[in-house]
Amino acid sequence: MRWYGTPADMARSPTPRLVSLAIANVLLLVAILVFAQGFFPYKPVLPGLATLDDEQDARSWMEAEQEEAVFDRVIFMVVDALRSDFVYGFYSGFDFTQSLIRDGAAIPFTAHASPPTVTMPRVKALTTGSVPSFADLIFNLDESGSGSTLATQDTWLAQIKGRGGKLIFYGDDTWLRLFPGDFFERSDGTSSFFVSVSRTGLEVDNNVTRHVPDELQNSDWDGMIMHYLGLDHIGHKTGPQGPNMLPKQREMDAIVRMIYEAMETKSHLANTLLIVAGDHGMNAGGNHGGSGPGETEPALLFASPKLKQRRDRQEYSCPTHPKAGTDFHYYRKVQQSDIVPTMAGLMGLPISKNSLGVFIQEMSGLWSRPQSTTLALWHNAVQIKRIVEAAYGAQSFGSLTQRWSTCLSQGDDGAQIDCGEPNGADDALARYWAYAASRPDESIIGHEVNSNAKDDHIMNFLNAAQEELSNAASSYDIPRMTLGVIISAVALAFAIASLPAIWPPSTAGKFFVATSLLYGVMMFASSYVEEEQHFWYWMTPAWTILLTVKSLIKDGRNVLQVVAAGMVVLAAHRLAVRWNQTGQKYAGAPDIVHSFFSDHHLLMWILILATYARNWYVLVRRTFLALVPTEFAVAAGVALTIPAIIFKLNFTQAHAPELVQGLAVLVRQWTEPFGLVLQGQLTFNLIGVAAIATAVLSIGLARGTVIGKADGPAVDVTLAERLHHLLTLFLITQSRAPNIPLFLGMEVQLLAFAVLLDNLAQSPKAQSPRRNASLNISELATSTLLCSHVYFFCMGGSNSISSVDLSNAYNGIANYNVVAVGVLLFSSNWVGPVWWCSAAVLSTFTRPVKTDVEISAASKGERAWVQDEREALRREAKLEHVSSAGDTDLPNHWLVYCASMTAFVATSLLAVMVACTALRTHLFIWTVFSPKYLYAMAWCIGWHVMVNMGFGSLLRWLGQIA
Repeated sequence: MRWYGTPADMARSPTPRLVSLAIANVLLLVAILVFAQGFFPYKPVLPGLATLDDEQDARSWMEAEQEEAVFDRVIFMVVDALRSDFVYGFYSGFDFTQSLIRDGAAIPFTAHASPPTVTMPRVKALTTGSVPSFADLIFNLDESGSGSTLATQDTWLAQIKGRGGKLIFYGDDTWLRLFPGDFFERSDGTSSFFVSVSRTGLEVDNNVTRHVPDELQNSDWDGMIMHYLGLDHIGHKTGPQGPNMLPKQREMDAIVRMIYEAMETKSHLANTLLIVAGDHGMNAGGNHGGSGPGETEPALLFASPKLKQRRDRQEYSCPTHPKAGTDFHYYRKVQQSDIVPTMAGLMGLPISKNSLGVFIQEMSGLWSRPQSTTLALWHNAVQIKRIVEAAYGAQSFGSLTQRWSTCLSQGDDGAQIDCGEPNGADDALARYWAYAASRPDESIIGHEVNSNAKDDHIMNFLNAAQEELSNAASSYDIPRMTLGVIISAVALAFAIASLPAIWPPSTAGKFFVATSLLYGVMMFASSYVEEEQHFWYWMTPAWTILLTVKSLIKDGRNVLQVVAAGMVVLAAHRLAVRWNQTGQKYAGAPDIVHSFFSDHHLLMWILILATYARNWYVLVRRTFLALVPTEFAVAAGVALTIPAIIFKLNFTQAHAPELVQGLAVLVRQWTEPFGLVLQGQLTFNLIGVAAIATAVLSIGLARGTVIGKADGPAVDVTLAERLHHLLTLFLITQSRAPNIPLFLGMEVQLLAFAVLLDNLAQSPKAQSPRRNASLNISELATSTLLCSHVYFFCMGGSNSISSVDLSNAYNGIANYNVVAVGVLLFSSNWVGPVWWCSAAVLSTFTRPVKTDVEISAASKGERAWVQDEREALRREAKLEHVSSAGDTDLPNHWLVYCASMTAFVATSLLAVMVACTALRTHLFIWTVFSPKYLYAMAWCIGWHVMVNMGFGSLLRWLGQIA
């Protein structure tokens, strides 16, 4: 694609192209919505609460018999991110818990947590036994509680309340959002995000532990739920091998000891079951959300003194090694949903209607009779059969079952009847059910010898139904998904139509198209999606070399300057890609942030202060240039920078104290009375006030002069550049402390790219005095696209939900606000792409060539310079008007830039949609491709539509008028 030759090309028919561009972006938003409605899981929920009468099919042949309740109370202890090796491994801090396992007082498992491995979906699985919707990933961030609730769904908590029991809760307030109102008799919630924790995470967990001793004395509750957050916070800060991880594990182990000893000594707790569970695990970087190693393998433990007397007790060694070929698979692996029917059987409760769980047979030894185990399994099978009937139709499934039952009944005399193979998943389940439901009167009543065979038939049905229903949790709406694909293809066509020219293609245009197509093809391979960063890490050096060579062959170029610029871009790129290891394969590999800065935190802070100093300098010399006297500019720069530094220092001390240690103790002591919320608000308010004041003063000075006209004369500093440096300070505030030095690399690369791009290809004397730079927009668009993605990944981003950084999403927020949290969350995770969009706007403007006298006056900040500049601009405008009479075509750089970005976003979104549709039965559809679609949505809506099209266009307009 030529993108873009002469200014005349760029100006050709701007209005139709603008309309095409607007239509393309609207269609992208529509395509995203339509495809998401067809692609993401929707599971019909069976309404109401289950009752024991619902199991009349089972009791019809058991003379209304119900398995006896073994426990009458439950203590449900959730430890956030409790990975299996934290409890069962040789380097565990759960010494007492391990002794319970060895003594037979606890039964250990590794639970499988299906993605997304974040708290809300996992809590839903633990309480309802169902497979949560992927939409719960969004609701997980909604602190307002308006997004999702379990108040009307069937859970084991609702079953306890349904029989008159009372519940109490302490910990993560996600539970209070899922079970609002007066669901709990007593509760004390702690926000899972909106907190500041100390070095060991004690504050957040003390809110739970302080209630435990008193509640163990009380007998007025039937279920106590606790959700500890500290271990998860430590994992996010320092990873699973961090120095505070083992002390936190020992703290949790002490809670288990306290509860177990109370169960041994207090009569009202004699029939209490303790369940210790992780809602999810964590990966090697301490994060979670995806399906990487460790994220889907939390620990699960049932403990009670009564377990020592169970039948056929199995001995467990602990600590132990994981199973061969695995890192986190200890003992038998069960599904998290299996907790629900297991609790129901042991406590004499109906099984929740929507549960896909299977009774855990290791717990059956608590019953004195083997028939009770068979009865519990049968009740479980009847309950899941109702879900199967809801999924496939009761009449259809009944007909299939009748066919298999009739065939099987013909073999009563021992003859082997060939009934053929099942035709489809529903037919296979019907066969399993026919076997499970056959001759229950002979298998159970009075025939204990056949109980094992009966159990096997029922378990076959339960396991098959669980697997099939879990995999079918998403009923794809193929027509809607296809419509979304078609709409995105039409959007791509409109995006291409908004380009000024597509033939003959330029070198940059060819590279841009090749990048788009290669990226689209890559979306069909799960490994490439997981390790997408390498695509950008290799394409950027290739483009830099190509751009350098292209610049060298131009006439009049300074060879040494061009080569040096290319080398600077490559050097900064190489350093940046080593900053944070990301992706799946090398997520925990050594990098600068986690391996170098942890031992050289002083050097890190020197680089951080250098970044702030650089930004202060440009605030004084560029943002406030000629708006206020120099002394006021210096003071304003200090007033903006110092609070930002103090906030970042205290924020890092609260969230990652190992990166601060003994630095600036006095400063932290002096500012300790002022909370982080107040410090964040002060920083943001100062930036906001400075931005408004800068805009008002700049527009006021330009009003009534040629400066404010479209494509007016070039000025020394545009309003866009003034605001860019304030935006940089905001983005620095939204960055994790170790990532702040990367801003120096971006600044250096921006300067180097300015040498390589076309706007400096001519000598200064030949430069147009117009404000719009004469440059090749395709080169600018390609450079911005590559750098935006490189810095997204090198700052720690990936296509895994686990890489979403929530640490800066609540800066300065005293009360939860979904819009504010959304803006802060996006800006903190897309820092690099947002900055490069703003930098691209600056590249579309040029600067005038000044005399030494003008430069000296400007550096002194003299207000008289403004009047002189106005007069000079008027004279230049008159001369240009005479010399360019008859040539009224103006290059619309930003329209072409936006069209190029829209074409890439449409191409990538189309590729992701087609990949998700074609690979909808792929093993990794919900672990790789589904998260990728969410990221594609964020790139399209957040970065492209809101930042490029919205904020970037606003910044471009402001740069043209002042």
